[in-house]
Amino acid sequence: MVSMLNEPNTLFSKKAALRRGFFCTLSAGCLLAATGGALAQEGSGTDLEEIVVTADRAIVGTKTNAALIETPQAISVITDQEFRDRTAVDLQDIYRYSAGVSGAPSVDSRGDFVTARGFDAAQYLDGLKRMPDFIYGARLETYTLERAEVLRGPSSVLYGAGGPGGILNGASKMPKFQTGGEVGIVLGTDKRKQIQGDVTGALSDTVAARLVAVGRDGESQWGTPDDRLLINPSLTWEATPDTEVTLIGLYQDDKQGSLGYVPLSKSLLAPNRNERIAFNFYQGEPGFGGMDTQYTSGSLLLTHRFAPSIVFSSRTRYSHMDTDYREVYSDLSDGGYAVYVSPFADAEETLLRREFYVNREKSKVLNTDNNLSVGFTTGPLKHNVLFGVDYTWFDQSKDEGFSCSGWLEAPCFAGGSPPPINIYNPQYGAPFDFGYTNFLEYKSTQLGVYVQDQISYDDRVHVLLGLRRDRATSERNGVRELKQNAWSFRGGIIAELVAGISPYFSYSESFLPVPGGDFAGNSFSPRTARQYEGGAKWEPMRGALLTVAYFDIKESNYVSQDPNNIQNFIQGGSVGSKGVEVEATIRLPGDFDFAAAYSYTDAEVLTSSQTLTAGDRIIDIPKEMASLWGSKTFQVGADWTLRAGAGVRHIGNKIDTSQSFLTPSVTLVDAMVSASYGDWSASVNASNLFDKKYYATCGLSSPPEGYCVAAKDRTILASVTRKF
Repeated sequence: MVSMLNEPNTLFSKKAALRRGFFCTLSAGCLLAATGGALAQEGSGTDLEEIVVTADRAIVGTKTNAALIETPQAISVITDQEFRDRTAVDLQDIYRYSAGVSGAPSVDSRGDFVTARGFDAAQYLDGLKRMPDFIYGARLETYTLERAEVLRGPSSVLYGAGGPGGILNGASKMPKFQTGGEVGIVLGTDKRKQIQGDVTGALSDTVAARLVAVGRDGESQWGTPDDRLLINPSLTWEATPDTEVTLIGLYQDDKQGSLGYVPLSKSLLAPNRNERIAFNFYQGEPGFGGMDTQYTSGSLLLTHRFAPSIVFSSRTRYSHMDTDYREVYSDLSDGGYAVYVSPFADAEETLLRREFYVNREKSKVLNTDNNLSVGFTTGPLKHNVLFGVDYTWFDQSKDEGFSCSGWLEAPCFAGGSPPPINIYNPQYGAPFDFGYTNFLEYKSTQLGVYVQDQISYDDRVHVLLGLRRDRATSERNGVRELKQNAWSFRGGIIAELVAGISPYFSYSESFLPVPGGDFAGNSFSPRTARQYEGGAKWEPMRGALLTVAYFDIKESNYVSQDPNNIQNFIQGGSVGSKGVEVEATIRLPGDFDFAAAYSYTDAEVLTSSQTLTAGDRIIDIPKEMASLWGSKTFQVGADWTLRAGAGVRHIGNKIDTSQSFLTPSVTLVDAMVSASYGDWSASVNASNLFDKKYYATCGLSSPPEGYCVAAKDRTILASVTRKF
């Protein structure tokens, strides 16, 4: 793949775009690398599916489409074919074969919860953060993506609000000037019925459009709704040979259920099978609990080339979201804040006490990122200097309600709690009143200015230097909570010492303002982190990459879950993470894909706080993870193509909140098979193929009781697709 900086025709020649059948934009992060054998001769009428997508470059690491082998930090790229093969239903599923990245194995409608190297990873789409940290709702639809990337470690020099674990960046499907598309139906477990379509093509010589749509009717493993209506139109205009403008719209309407909790004593620590609650037990009320979300966004992506080595890129998105979340959960308290008794209302321990939490949110987010890339040489050194400014504005109104039995220290609704439910013979439909008693208004802004220099010597030594200045503010209910300025630095070097082998070392920092506060009224302070990373990358041939990395991260102002209240979070103390990651990928176009990963992460508390004790292991972070995936395409006769793949994933044990016991490790198997004939294809994809029943996480809040959340059971999706 040629450099966009040095080859302007790759980006801006309309004839080249028409000939190749795609038009990649720097601003959109569309980084398709096509091998020479995959490109058709001019006028051959190549179909879209003949274009081979490789993954040897990524925008996420430098915002300049640098090759992975030239970037001194660990980065992974997953193509849409790969995460479809692996039955990735949600964003967190995409990364489960990536080293050091751990997605929540449970189904939680509130959002996707992904960690990298022991810390939260921030979610981005087309280089812009989707929403500040934790906001209920609007999970990303994987069918709208053509690739996904992960940059591990603190990354504030380029992203400002990046988490200490890294950046998860999805690349939206972009309009193409060659007509093509597909329509398909998907049927699967949990009563899933889904229709989806994707069509693109030229409207004129300079305008191309694309429309992606999804309609789904389904259920969660607890029998609660899992419905979605999504419309994702986009339009690209080649205003001049040097200017491209892309507009992306998104409307998403979700109806989903709330999370399922079960008492620890009747799940992981049940004395026998007879006392263990069924994995599909739901403690809530299907007619009450759940989450309705309406999400609307509009994005403007602009790229203009002033000269072959001077490129301006701008990305801006405005989004609005309405969320109505209602949850009935197990009551583990006696009405106080920290005094715990049995969660059962009877001596036989069959009637589970319940409380409710309701949350009505309206959120608005404006993000913009604008940068200028300038390439030049100084003697034997090649420079690519990036100057940028980004800005984020966030506004949220939040109405909350709590039942009084469990929330004496917070304003609560005195209308009563839901009646207990029989854990072995649940009967749903119990009526109860609820109301909103806690009214909050959050506002925050962040303004960042950054500069980065990529320096190359003899195309074998690459140095990366970056510096950033941020200003962040936040307020709650009209009262200023935070006003802080911060510097962030990044530096690294990677050198090809022998053919294909490149050792590297890097240092990076992060700065993450945290809007809001805890239930006690304490506002959150920004989180700061630094990382040392060293390793080597080996590219034995095109399409193959092996990365070995060692990292050392320290984060201050850590945010952790309140051990006495699963809805509350408390800030304080510092934590650290050290470990080793090994990741290998081989992508042979049209033939064979292979991915292997192993990670060891030692994440522990460095300094104590209200919820942390020095030396303790960070909760819900597996020390060891390993995975192996392989798929191969077979030509069967002249017209039929068969593709088969399988993978195995190992997730290590995780410590609970009391540091007294472990949620056990688990090993899972995934598989897929597909057949294609002409424009038709059919596939069956499965995750957790053998339907392993296990718990995603368990926590001992305070003796004598705690809770567990059941992990996702087997998912099987059968689809039929017609391409055109």
